[in-house]
Amino acid sequence: MRDDSVTIWREEYRPVIEEIMASFLDSRGRMMVAAHRGNWKQAPENSLAAIQYSIVAGADMIEIDVHRTSDGALVLMHDETVDRMTDGTGRIADMTIAELRSLRLRQYQGGPCQPLTNYTIPTLEEALILIRGKAMLNLDKCWDIREEVYAALLRTDTVDHVLFKSNDSPEEVQYFLRDKIKPPLYMHILDSTNEPLVHNLELLFDRIRPQAVEICFEQEDSVLIQPSVLQEIRERNCRLWVNTMWDSLCGGHTDGASLIDPEQGWQWHRERGFNMIQTDYTEALIRYLNEQQGTYGWQG
Repeated sequence: MRDDSVTIWREEYRPVIEEIMASFLDSRGRMMVAAHRGNWKQAPENSLAAIQYSIVAGADMIEIDVHRTSDGALVLMHDETVDRMTDGTGRIADMTIAELRSLRLRQYQGGPCQPLTNYTIPTLEEALILIRGKAMLNLDKCWDIREEVYAALLRTDTVDHVLFKSNDSPEEVQYFLRDKIKPPLYMHILDSTNEPLVHNLELLFDRIRPQAVEICFEQEDSVLIQPSVLQEIRERNCRLWVNTMWDSLCGGHTDGASLIDPEQGWQWHRERGFNMIQTDYTEALIRYLNEQQGTYGWQG
């Protein structure tokens, strides 16, 4: 299913994976677009179909959520339970992969009012194989099982396609990143739980050297987005990521505000130096960026 009120960009308009990766590693490069839980306005969130819609729409990166089953499989689901998104109930950690595969996903963001689809819960490896050579993935909900996730990246030859993230201590992150066969890509999260770190960014970058920093802020006057903080991060050859899905993540400068007036949403973030946006409106954001004289990197 798809919403015909939005444009699905044709595949030939998309940058190739080499350009996406090169852009990501260029901290001063073009704006990059991340699709939140896949393109869930077209298919169930975190489904292979939602990921495929994101690829076709032109997203550089697709955010997914990963959990581990009772028998050790890694699967895509935002919640710890299957209640919202399927016709079943129960905690993923208490269920086997076979039990999960017997369930059907509900459309869009689920809930009892949404119809069941023929889609099933995908594994992480299925998602990795799908995006290989086409887009990057941003991994959420899986920092506690990061070593198992990294092993899946090695098996599918997608280490360079995937961005880990956490708000863990710099020491713990350093321990994970060091001595890996292939260095993982990493983004550190700055939010209310580790706000004091903005006063010691030297520690963060000396220990970790992340390729990106995600900033979650509730108010415009948050210390997390003071110009001096954002400037120091940019000077460390690091990308700045913002989430525009709801108010508490971006000081109210959301997708919803952007659809009314981009100057109060996406453009507001651009003017402060953010160059990665996670959105629930992939096509609308890409369309807006293309209208800004091809900012996104190609013309639609």
